[in-house]
Amino acid sequence: MLTDASDYKELIVSVFSPNLVRCLINHMSQEDRFLHRAAEKSIRTIQQMAEAHPHTIPTVLPKLIGGNGFYNFDQVTKTKTIDKMLGWTSGKDAETVVEILLKPALKIEGCESDKDAETRRQCFGDYLLSMIRRVNVTDESVDATWVKTTGLPTLGRLSYSKKHLKCKPELSEASRTMFRGRLTSAFAHLISDPKGFSFPIELLQSVKTDAVEMEDEVEAAKDKALATMEKLLKKTKKASDKEKISLEALALLYALVVFQLLNGESDAASVLDELKLCYDKLIRGKEDEEGQDVSQVLVEILLSLMSRSSLLLRKVAQHVFTAFAGEITAEGLALMTDVLGASESAKGQQALFDQNDDEEEHDHDHDDGSDDDELDSDVEMISANGDADDAAEDGENAEMAALDKALAAALDTHRLDEDAAAESESDSDADMSDSEMLQLDEKLVEIFAARKKTPNKKQEAKDARANVVNLKNRILDLLEIYVRRAPEKVEAYGLVLPLLRCMRETGTKQVGERAHSVLAAFKKATKGGKADGEEEEEKADFDILERIELLKEIHEEAAKDASHAFAKAASTASLLVVSSLYRVDKRLVKKVAGVYRDTQVQWVMGEKKVAAGLFVDWVNWCQSHAGAAQ
Repeated sequence: MLTDASDYKELIVSVFSPNLVRCLINHMSQEDRFLHRAAEKSIRTIQQMAEAHPHTIPTVLPKLIGGNGFYNFDQVTKTKTIDKMLGWTSGKDAETVVEILLKPALKIEGCESDKDAETRRQCFGDYLLSMIRRVNVTDESVDATWVKTTGLPTLGRLSYSKKHLKCKPELSEASRTMFRGRLTSAFAHLISDPKGFSFPIELLQSVKTDAVEMEDEVEAAKDKALATMEKLLKKTKKASDKEKISLEALALLYALVVFQLLNGESDAASVLDELKLCYDKLIRGKEDEEGQDVSQVLVEILLSLMSRSSLLLRKVAQHVFTAFAGEITAEGLALMTDVLGASESAKGQQALFDQNDDEEEHDHDHDDGSDDDELDSDVEMISANGDADDAAEDGENAEMAALDKALAAALDTHRLDEDAAAESESDSDADMSDSEMLQLDEKLVEIFAARKKTPNKKQEAKDARANVVNLKNRILDLLEIYVRRAPEKVEAYGLVLPLLRCMRETGTKQVGERAHSVLAAFKKATKGGKADGEEEEEKADFDILERIELLKEIHEEAAKDASHAFAKAASTASLLVVSSLYRVDKRLVKKVAGVYRDTQVQWVMGEKKVAAGLFVDWVNWCQSHAGAAQ
């Protein structure tokens, strides 16, 4: 009947009788059950029917997750039946499916505890997030209107609304926090495409936030931010395509920070003040009375977002940075390159994140209920191994010694390798009374609880290294965007030395490779055809002596590390500068040749250790340009 679902659509609902559903679940749960293979075949048939005839999903789904089924059907049957079905829904069917999933999560009959309700609601959050993740916002042939009309508004109400939301039992704060995490993950997926910028904005315009208690000042800051966001959106209607991108990016950033405000982020209100400065200067063209570099303010905001482990924050920062790349000054870029020079250690983390010892480095998007898939969606984690491990060994050994000492005192005993002269006279634990044994148990619990609270120095060192490495990689992502979009800017050449030094000084191979890839992207971007006015702008801002000096400094850097990878990067950087000089005036090749000659002489005389590839690449460059100057 299921195989020919189109012929029997009226009768399908009758197939899933209480006995059949329970039998199906029972025999799927264990491989040694008598009807296990028959149950497997039935499950496959259900999946095939749902894929071939998605309109049957709203009919079948309630039978599997409600009544005699289980809301967490996939977990009980150890299949991905519901997950697959959710991926095949779209359009109006998707709206119906969301309602089917939501009803059992709001009113939970016969709920034994609040924890059971939270588990059910977390399952709903996972279901809805799974559906949203399957939507390809770049595919115009897909009907994704349900995401705006039903999907996101449902998550928004569960996260922030109280009125007209009838739940039994009431939504706990833990459940609301979980839903906010799922909402953040949904945004991270949807804004992967620039067209997805409207999803957070439109939800913010429609959702009621009466479940969030705010002080009057914070409420006023939120309302003011929303008003500014509305102004930005109005300006997009009359703006050029280039201006529109900037306006939309800033509106998206406003929306994101307001969501952070709703989520209780402590620094969100101050970020809104900084955003107002960016809006006044970049959009309204208002002069800053204090003469503050607005690009520095913008970069500081983006760095604060990038320093957290949220994929959403990284994507939003990239959108905004891309839109305003042409506005970033040398001082703004310096804030970013300073990060590349930070030590990949706890000390470096302290300097970058301005941490206090008692602060925790957790992202609010990550809640305890997240599964592995959820973790991968919005929280980025990078493991970094290195010298930090060795540095933490002594601390860990000291902790173990302290634990041994505490246990010895509690048990009135000693380690086998220590002097046993003061051996206890008691024969065994059997001689202890019940009350003494109880006291001993309490003492042991106390010792191990204290041990658990004591930070693991080795793990802390690893985490600190990973945090710094993670931030460096994100900064390099932004710098690659910059050199691709503004390769003609004089400021872009100020990135060359910091990138080389980052590559030479980092203890993480991945960071070094990313730094090299940014240099390669820069060189490639300069080979493209110049837009009208770009070549003239480059010549107007060009300082020949400064660029020659940069070439010399690159050669100095090249002599500090003879490794193949660094030598290749140094040569890339050198030829990048050479080409920029050649574009301005072909006759400058004489000065360039002089720099290479001096370096070559020092190399032959043993004064510098430089890879031969630097000169080979230079000769090849000369060969490719031979005769072009005539």
